[in-house]
Amino acid sequence: MSFLSRFWLSLTLITLPLYTQASQIEAFPAATTELTFNSHGKRMSGFIYHAAGIGPHPTVLLLHGYPGNEKNLDVAQALRSKGWNVVFFHYRGAWGSEGEFSFLNAEHDVQAVLQHLSKKDIATKLRIAPNLISIVGHSMGGHMAIAGILDNPNTNCAVAYDGANMGVGDVGIIDDPETTIPWQEYNDTLFMLEGWSAEKAQKELQEHSKALNLVNRVNTLSGRPVLLIAADSEVIPMKSHIKPLLKALKSTENSRIAYKLIKDDHSFNSSRQALISATAEFLHANCRLDNNK
Repeated sequence: MSFLSRFWLSLTLITLPLYTQASQIEAFPAATTELTFNSHGKRMSGFIYHAAGIGPHPTVLLLHGYPGNEKNLDVAQALRSKGWNVVFFHYRGAWGSEGEFSFLNAEHDVQAVLQHLSKKDIATKLRIAPNLISIVGHSMGGHMAIAGILDNPNTNCAVAYDGANMGVGDVGIIDDPETTIPWQEYNDTLFMLEGWSAEKAQKELQEHSKALNLVNRVNTLSGRPVLLIAADSEVIPMKSHIKPLLKALKSTENSRIAYKLIKDDHSFNSSRQALISATAEFLHANCRLDNNK
């Protein structure tokens, strides 16, 4: 083969992957698809931000808090631009999803969505890598993210943004002596949570706080990576919620636990880029490979 022929062959081999990648992005551009999930016979509204390219892509399940005014969809858009699908949904009884809201229901709803996304036909249709699903959640959604990975051995990673522990201290967040939020009064204002009230919240926590306490459940983590990002606002008290959970997670076998404190309010309003960067760096470094193998 002549020098010129070898030159053109090498040039073709170098440029082909770039051409193929560009063609895939053109054929499969970034998009959004509305989704409906089912949990215990009730329909929950949601959607997926599709990453560009044929995939399958690593995927994040993004969980909102209580009641969900802050949805962190800027995080979703940023992760999508870095090659991640992002799925968002409303728990039963929240923001128009059918059924009644409760903390236990929300935990079960997360599992229902994870199971749905992992089905072979669904994963193929949505261009999801079913062995590369991670969870990111804020506030109460932080609790749901940690509960989600502890209750599902196929979940790859979890990230909690100033995450609550709804069953903190086996008494629950309402009766936590460290709290400064008037939770009882606040609960009665949450008309976007169907069937919810201060009375129902208090009853659920009194009956189920021990089961909801994440510290009691960490032994199922099995070495999978977790990132806790805390704010210093004390909306979620560091002493009773963040530090005990961090200690418990780190005590697990083969623990891979990261922690970051961002000095900002509970919703990280002044630190969005820092929040996004910390999330993306953690996911990229720890969660693009199957942690269950």
